[in-house]
Amino acid sequence: MTKLQIVLILALSFLTAQNGLASNATKDSTFSFNTFKLFQLKNQWLNSGNIAGLTFNANQNIAEVFGEYKLADGNFRRVREASHLENYSLSAESYLTINNTYFYGKLSYQYSDETGNLYNGLFNPYRGNPYLIGDSVPGANFHKEGFNLSGGVAKKLTNQLSFGLLADYHIGKSAKQKDPRPRTVVTDLLLQPSIIMHFPNSNLGFNLGYRNRKEDIEYKQVVTDDPDPTYFMFKGMGFYSSETGQTKSRYFNQNSISAGVQFDTKLFDFSSLTEIRGTYSKEQTEDGTNTIKKDDAGDWKTFQVELNQQFTKHTETSIQKIIFRTSFFDGDGIEYIQDAILNDDNQTEYITLSKNLKLNRKEFDAGVRFDYLKLDDHEQIKWETTLQARYKLKTEKYYYIPEIFNANYSNLELGVKFVKDFYFRKFCLVPGIGLDYRYNLDQELNLSNDETITRRQNKQLYIHDFEYHTADYLIVSPQVYCGYKLPKSENIDELFLKIRYEFREVIDSNENMGILTAKLGFIF
Repeated sequence: MTKLQIVLILALSFLTAQNGLASNATKDSTFSFNTFKLFQLKNQWLNSGNIAGLTFNANQNIAEVFGEYKLADGNFRRVREASHLENYSLSAESYLTINNTYFYGKLSYQYSDETGNLYNGLFNPYRGNPYLIGDSVPGANFHKEGFNLSGGVAKKLTNQLSFGLLADYHIGKSAKQKDPRPRTVVTDLLLQPSIIMHFPNSNLGFNLGYRNRKEDIEYKQVVTDDPDPTYFMFKGMGFYSSETGQTKSRYFNQNSISAGVQFDTKLFDFSSLTEIRGTYSKEQTEDGTNTIKKDDAGDWKTFQVELNQQFTKHTETSIQKIIFRTSFFDGDGIEYIQDAILNDDNQTEYITLSKNLKLNRKEFDAGVRFDYLKLDDHEQIKWETTLQARYKLKTEKYYYIPEIFNANYSNLELGVKFVKDFYFRKFCLVPGIGLDYRYNLDQELNLSNDETITRRQNKQLYIHDFEYHTADYLIVSPQVYCGYKLPKSENIDELFLKIRYEFREVIDSNENMGILTAKLGFIF
């Protein structure tokens, strides 16, 4: 048993015990199926970045614990993603109220096996940072393991002021089971203090955030007969540097700061919550352990601003929720030109001669979603439907001076989902179906055919991912939810099983991807 598994079991045991004690003292006597979903829908601040919004929760203690199995298989994927994935996870999420203090906690543990990844040595190669490291060895298995712990507390200090604090910690590790094998360790810490000022007919919130993420990658050889494998250091749009050697190390260090403001009020018959958030991030990438080198790496500086708007209307017969989300992202890749020198101790050092902007990426994302839940007897869902639309625009430029290469595309995504609830005394059956369609509105890709340039550019890798992002596809996703109220349990309200299958088919192509998810858990 790994250390992560031991920590998770202890943490889950503690959370369950704490929740059980608190539940016996203050548990709400009323019950309906989908209790956890309805609890979260009643407080729109839970969908914001302000943890002090926990003070708007009902004085009800509730938790959800579940295990999940995910199986994905298919050929419609990006190059660095798996063609076959099996993921196992165990999660617990809890809301507690003790002496007018509101608590939130979430624990999750994941273990996955992946096959088919290429040119990848990172835990998550699609975070957005263009400075990736990998190798071209095919047929390898990736083992990944991750643990996430989130904790939040909020308290209404006076009738005019509430305070909250959220902490989120993630640790993950991965290893490829074939030489040259990258062994990766990731740590990610987020701290986010928040306040809310209360007025007679509205509330105004502020929050700050600091995040530090580190990823340490070390390539090792264990059983190989190849003394000098090749490592590829990618820089964006398929451009790369390469070197051979017995070992290779890469280190990422990201620091982010964010700030947000929220305002809620009544607008006609709806509760309105508006949120504006800005985030600045700088991630530095270095090669080597004793000798630090940035010549084949770079810095990734990003800025993102988001505007989120929620409208919620809750009556005895229905819940209506409208969500607008827009964001603008701007990222710059800064590359280094360095020179190797020998210091007084006859050791190699790298001095920076210049830093240059080589990659720029801009993204605009806008979406709207409408949820309608028909209720029966105040708290029981009869049926629900979701309509959503999303527009995404992305542009990317690589400054291969004096030439400039560019890629851009815009997509429109439309989706609809419908589920119906059937009740049989202590049993609930909820079948549903979802349809999503993505249509590419426009695309442009300009790369070079000059052999002196393309010899250091993996065009096929970049073109493959570009075609993935611009493909028209249809998603069909049937699902079924089964809930059972345990009549003789003092603490457990509902045992549930949810099974969902997503089939993604590319229009005018034989590429597809199937994803099966099964979730078994209980609400207490």
